[in-house]
Amino acid sequence: METLTTLERAIRLQKVELFSDLETSMLALLASIASQVQVKRGEVLVEQNHPLGTLYVVLSGTIEMSRSGRAMFHVGADETIGNWALFDEQPSVVTATALEDASLLRIDREDFYDLLADHSEMTREMFQALFKRVRSLLTKGLGTTPLPGLPPGGTASG
Repeated sequence: METLTTLERAIRLQKVELFSDLETSMLALLASIASQVQVKRGEVLVEQNHPLGTLYVVLSGTIEMSRSGRAMFHVGADETIGNWALFDEQPSVVTATALEDASLLRIDREDFYDLLADHSEMTREMFQALFKRVRSLLTKGLGTTPLPGLPPGGTASG
């Protein structure tokens, strides 16, 4: 896959739920720290029980997610690996292995923190996106019942 421009990286990052509500200018800043990496078939991106400080966005190819040697699911184009890696320093609960040659965007936690430190307006937006994601996961875990005090759709106005 050919190297993406900053604008093309920003467009791909906008498809990530965590970044989908960011303004264009903030997506461009995020895209500026996202490096494009190529992995070969069989290459391990993430190892179970090892620290993970990187979020990957798959551009092309297929990545197998496994746990204790057992395949769990596959990740493909515009899906992510290490969704919480930018915020959580816990070891990975899965291993991610390329099933075929793949191209990915890589955002390292330290670069992400530096970006937030330099652009405080982005920090607020990221916290809102993070809480939206957590709320969405909690709502899914509860079925279709919204959280107490929240209207259907999971957001409170005011």
